[in-house]
Amino acid sequence: MKAQCQIAHILIEEITNNPTKDIIREFAMRAWSTVGDTSVDIDALVTQLEADYQVFRHEATSLVNPKVKPWLKDSKGAINWQLWQRYASYMKAKNPSFNTKDLDDVTDKILDKCADPRSSGPWDRRGMVVGNVQSGKTANYTGLINKAADAGYKMIIVIAGTHNTLRKQTQERIDEGFIGRNSAELIRRMNGQSIGVGRFASDVAIYSYTSSDENGDFNRGTATRLNVPINGSNPTVLVIKKNKSILENLILWLAQFAQPNADGDRKIHDVPVLVIDDEADSASVNSGTEDDVKTINRYIRVLLNLFDRNAFIGYTATPYANLFIPSSWNRDLRTTIGGEPFRIGEDLFPRDFIVNIHPPSNYIGATEVFGHGEAGIENIPDPLPIIRDATDQEPYFPARINKENRDQLPDGLPASLKRAIQSFILTCAIRRLRGQATKHNSMLVHVALRVAWIDRIARLVNEALHDYRNQIQLNTGPLLRELEQLFNEDFVGTTTTVLENLRYQDPAIKITTWDAVRPELSAAVNKIEVRAVHGQKNLRNLEYKNTQELNYGEYDGTGLSVIAVGGNKLARGLTLEGLSMSYYLRTTRMYDSLMQMGRWFGYRPGYVDLCRLFTTPELQLWYEHVAMATDEMRADFDVMSTQNKTPEQFQIKVMKHPGMLMITSAARMRGHETLELSYSGQLKQTYAFSDKKEDVMNNYRALQMLLGQLPGPMLPSTDTPANSILWRGIEAHRVIDFLAAYNGLGFFPSESMRGYVIQQNSSRLLTHWNVAIILNSRNQHNHKIRFRDVRSQIFEWSNGSMSGGLPARSLEQKGDVLIVGGSKNAILDKRARMIDLDLSTPADNISEQELRAVRKRTGTPLLVILPMDPRISDAGHSVPFVGVGIQFPEIEGEVAYEYAVRPMAGMEDEVQESDDPADSDV
Repeated sequence: MKAQCQIAHILIEEITNNPTKDIIREFAMRAWSTVGDTSVDIDALVTQLEADYQVFRHEATSLVNPKVKPWLKDSKGAINWQLWQRYASYMKAKNPSFNTKDLDDVTDKILDKCADPRSSGPWDRRGMVVGNVQSGKTANYTGLINKAADAGYKMIIVIAGTHNTLRKQTQERIDEGFIGRNSAELIRRMNGQSIGVGRFASDVAIYSYTSSDENGDFNRGTATRLNVPINGSNPTVLVIKKNKSILENLILWLAQFAQPNADGDRKIHDVPVLVIDDEADSASVNSGTEDDVKTINRYIRVLLNLFDRNAFIGYTATPYANLFIPSSWNRDLRTTIGGEPFRIGEDLFPRDFIVNIHPPSNYIGATEVFGHGEAGIENIPDPLPIIRDATDQEPYFPARINKENRDQLPDGLPASLKRAIQSFILTCAIRRLRGQATKHNSMLVHVALRVAWIDRIARLVNEALHDYRNQIQLNTGPLLRELEQLFNEDFVGTTTTVLENLRYQDPAIKITTWDAVRPELSAAVNKIEVRAVHGQKNLRNLEYKNTQELNYGEYDGTGLSVIAVGGNKLARGLTLEGLSMSYYLRTTRMYDSLMQMGRWFGYRPGYVDLCRLFTTPELQLWYEHVAMATDEMRADFDVMSTQNKTPEQFQIKVMKHPGMLMITSAARMRGHETLELSYSGQLKQTYAFSDKKEDVMNNYRALQMLLGQLPGPMLPSTDTPANSILWRGIEAHRVIDFLAAYNGLGFFPSESMRGYVIQQNSSRLLTHWNVAIILNSRNQHNHKIRFRDVRSQIFEWSNGSMSGGLPARSLEQKGDVLIVGGSKNAILDKRARMIDLDLSTPADNISEQELRAVRKRTGTPLLVILPMDPRISDAGHSVPFVGVGIQFPEIEGEVAYEYAVRPMAGMEDEVQESDDPADSDV
């Protein structure tokens, strides 16, 4: 069907990018008759095309320094875009549904913010492109590289992560998408085999100083032997590892082409260079001081400073650390490399532009997997039902692998990992039924960083797989019964739910039967192999010898099915093709580390319903929090984009954002030991609750203390049951004392809000509050609550009391924490947040923007308390859970509040030690 799809796409896109169903069917018929293959089902072809055109992408947004002047529109007609055109043709040939128009638009937007390479005189650009984990960043910057070379950039340098595996993978993609020849053969003075874009016509020859060989990173001797001029008529490209010795050698080799200028610096003239820093938040950000610059950051800056015309673009899905790069830098700072002096140059803050790329609707990201943030975000679907608990890791895999237990290797696998392996076998079998027998299948096992642990776990997983393979082939043992039970109890229901809730159409996802799956098991399990992924090359002392690199390209056309057991090499940058099963126990609470470890994000055509993530309740809770904070940051970015703000203004916004306090390691926030926070116009509410009796009781006592200080409230009429109690004009110190006593588990930042309110009070802002308690006026709860009757509670204030019904929410147990279920981390609905406002408009008819405007006019903050029925927990609590929400008005002239940055208790950047050689090569 691929040929028919390609022809239909070409015909359709000649007239429109938003075809109707009638247009799709018309051109599907034309493509079908053109190819003449009657074995292709015309209805299936139409269904696939309809699904292709249902996928959409929001337009990229950007923040731009006003000093950056657009140039591309005026120059576009004079440029021969042959490299870009062959890349677009190549991507379309690979995947007929690939949206080259969107890529064309966004790469134009990025290139326009880089300098015109034909402009005279010195210039430099600092930019950043923010994508999503596993969302196609490589395809994006490969498209940009092709356009940059067409426009006149002479040298392209791609800094591709910290591991050789990722560098090699990136080089292979640059070979296919830009060079058009096998770089390993090219370097060896052979006629490089035409691959990828090389199969499409072009007059431009592209030369590479690096290759896809295992040892193909930059080498001065190889570069000298090639004798390819850096300022010739043909573009040159390098794909290098983010490594001290590699960068050092590249700088020293390039220095021979530099000439001294009037300031005593050596500069390479008339060679416009584009430097792409892939995974720009990893290693590139200086964790030292302004005068004590760490090695990788220092060398990248020296490299850029060598060229009098350079553009630097950092690509990342987790820009938190990059936004904390100081705008100031020591202009006189120098360093010595290989005995030669160099000026270090400007730091890497993206002062000129930041482009935020929104993923297409068929992207599976943190929101789709873990759910989404706060009230006010409307129409967010529930997360996909693909997470499975791995709560049985002890004693096999300790939650903390440290000096005391690092040598106590496991001698077995927990039941959850065995279930994950069995699920992977089923997934491979079902994908065969869906016509995906030659597609790649991957399973990730990420438990530890130490080589001995990776080695042992790989051996145990391989032994389990060997046993399962024998049982399937010999039709003996309990496995077949277990697989049938797993299929019926998990896979059938999950596929049904996904089909009902998926935001896009995927015709390949179909419900099947055990009788259809059973015959595919043998062929599926026979293809699966286990590989240990680490940097240890000496196999003598290893238990498991299969450490072969994950080279999916060698299996194109047949498909690689692999269980990859590893640590950091699997956690950042490396793409696991066809990843469906993830078993992940690695603990860290840093936003950027968590998101980058999420190899399970990405595109899952035809098998998203088969994907599973086995992890701990603790990690699931943190991922939900990260998803919320990241979406908040991106929403702020889009708003500021409409206001024509600059990257520096966004930097200030992030530094003031209370949701960003756990963004990255303290070392990467140098210079920001204190941050200025702002809660102006923000809503904060609890969505996670400790299930420990002492914490539940502590928060209830904090509520009692607050009520005991309050006068008589505005009580509703006695003719109807009360659904709220409201106080107006309460002195701020009552709220301040409540925030001091309340424990929000770190997800509700009561400490920083308390300090913020005190600071505003010093300028007579936020001095009086409205306080509300939300009650349940019904006799019975709705059907989502597992108990029906409403429990009453007595609430006492300084001069009176009343009895009211306790609300309830459906919470999910995550270890010792209860978290709000569903699509939003919210306990308050819109009506609760407007309870003190005199509005005649019903809650359903007022927008969030209108609500904020009314709150701003009143200038009065609102504290809302939701005392929840203790029966939402099975722990037998005697007092209600106390949920809290605070709605701050937008404040004109708010007072800057400095907050000391310090990690939460138990919040570690790395809780495990690593002895993997691959983790220490930067």
